[in-house]
Amino acid sequence: MYFIIPMVIFPRRTGHYLPLMGFAIILGLSACAPPSKVPPRAPSALAQAEALAAEGRYLAAATEYIRLAAETPPPQRQDYQLRAVAALLQGNQWQEAQELLESIAPESLAPALSLRYRLLAAQLAVAKGEAKRALSLLKDIEALEPSLEQQATLHRLRAEAYELADKPLAAAHERVQLEPLLSDAQALQENQRALWRGLMGLSPDTFKRLRKESLSNTLRGWLELAQLFQRYPLDPLGLQQAIEDWRKRYPGHPASLALLQAEMPTLPTAPYQPTTIALLLPTEGRFAASAAAVRDGFFAAYYSDNSDWTPVIRFYGVKIDSKSSNSNAYKVYQQAQAEGADFVVGPLTKQSLAQLAEVGDLPLPTLALNYLEKSHKPVGGLYQLALSPENEAQGVAERAWRDGHHNALVLIPDTQWGQRVRDAFTERWEKLGGSLLEVQAYDPEKEDYSFLIQRLLNIDESQSRHRELRDLLDRQLAFEPQRRHDADFVFLAAFPRQARLLIPQLQFYRAEDLPVYSSSHIYTGSPDPERDLDLNGVIFSDIPWVLNGNMQDEPSYQNLAAVYPEHFERLKRLYALGSDAYRIIPHLNALYRVPDMTFEGATGRLRMDAEQRLRRELNWAQFKKGRPQPTANPTSQP
Repeated sequence: MYFIIPMVIFPRRTGHYLPLMGFAIILGLSACAPPSKVPPRAPSALAQAEALAAEGRYLAAATEYIRLAAETPPPQRQDYQLRAVAALLQGNQWQEAQELLESIAPESLAPALSLRYRLLAAQLAVAKGEAKRALSLLKDIEALEPSLEQQATLHRLRAEAYELADKPLAAAHERVQLEPLLSDAQALQENQRALWRGLMGLSPDTFKRLRKESLSNTLRGWLELAQLFQRYPLDPLGLQQAIEDWRKRYPGHPASLALLQAEMPTLPTAPYQPTTIALLLPTEGRFAASAAAVRDGFFAAYYSDNSDWTPVIRFYGVKIDSKSSNSNAYKVYQQAQAEGADFVVGPLTKQSLAQLAEVGDLPLPTLALNYLEKSHKPVGGLYQLALSPENEAQGVAERAWRDGHHNALVLIPDTQWGQRVRDAFTERWEKLGGSLLEVQAYDPEKEDYSFLIQRLLNIDESQSRHRELRDLLDRQLAFEPQRRHDADFVFLAAFPRQARLLIPQLQFYRAEDLPVYSSSHIYTGSPDPERDLDLNGVIFSDIPWVLNGNMQDEPSYQNLAAVYPEHFERLKRLYALGSDAYRIIPHLNALYRVPDMTFEGATGRLRMDAEQRLRRELNWAQFKKGRPQPTANPTSQP
């Protein structure tokens, strides 16, 4: 491979003339002496290249190293080439660095040069987001006996590669090993920040599992500290006491608590604690059963609350017309205000919320248990929390994108609900940069979806081409229908009955290797391995009360399961909504004022957006042998 070496013109700088000026003065003072015939020595080409790199002129430095390599035999040639690669990487010239690396035959390198080659190749792979290649290059590299500086580079690269691969625990292990090799204060802070960000993304289930693992004392200390910060995000006094106890268990731990606390959002106000809460929910009609579960979840959280906050709760029934869906929500709201309420929870339905919001800004802080439509103008004083299918569809798009997929197929029911889910998924998916290859809407009342799935997978086009070729040649041809191969995954919006029919038919038409993603609606909420065996492999999201075993230790959960055994499993998500509706009230001000603040709820990790909607980050699971098995949660949103 040939390289074109560009001409580099250096600007004049006063400092370059000082040695010559001094030399001239000396000549002037020595006029009697014969003039010297030896010119002042210019810096060597190597020194010049090193100086350019030190000045941050990486491309110019690489050019000098390449010139030196062209004039020098091996093994010094490869040394200069590797120096050039390092300079190009420092200057973010990835393509040029890759071309130069490809011109070097690694198998011909001595151990010391081979070590440098692999570290540089791994650095390039990390820069390009190729985690698997980077880790492969760094495997067993310790056998080449790296220096302390090279060991630091090795651990840093491995940590960055594991972070790219969404393996925060492995990354943390590397960063713990990197720390004692660092002497620069800024590098130490950057390493701890990166380690901390990874650990704070671990799920409670992961922390629980790691208690049984054999870990170094330092790493275990980091894990316990991260768990404390997750457990007390909105309780600074509780966190401070927990940290003091942690210090006693881990004396001399390297974690910089001041740095880590600076990384965490701080509470701008004391907890908000209204004295009288009005709970507005329907008491009859088709929403009555759902509302009862929300109400019972709300009161279960209230009676399980051990804090000093003891508000008065008043329940108000909302009537909804079965034909028009109109309600008396605003009239009931006014009644609650007149009777002394200073906070309102409800209403529950979209129609009631829209009617309430039509009056404009609300006189009382209100936590609605649904979302306003996007087209509705913002309403002052209104917070919104919902079990939103649109929210879940957006989460599926984000998860599929983080898993490396780019081309989607979509199966939705031919209903208004299905259209809402499709629109939400499509909007988020395309905003991320994904491509929507095909959408098919199925009739949820049918059982045979073979024709629809053939269209989704383009099998009907394959069959059409076969018929055209058969007719053209006027003879029978051996034929096996082929599905499309440009799709990465299928997003399936379905309830359990339809999903148990659709998944086997997808597999029948040779789509068994296509990952299938879905929302919580695909799962009843209770294990049913015999009936859910057909859902094996499906990846789906759901609330912590369904997928997180640790949540079953909460008093609210236990009380509801004991008091309502017949309804709890079926309506668990609605009970969880009621529980969160009570528990989150003291923290609404903090969540509003601090964008990065989160609340670990029964319905998910809650975060407030600019429109005061509480968005839910859910847990993830995959069906295996008919049972949902928790999978790693994404560490962050794309």
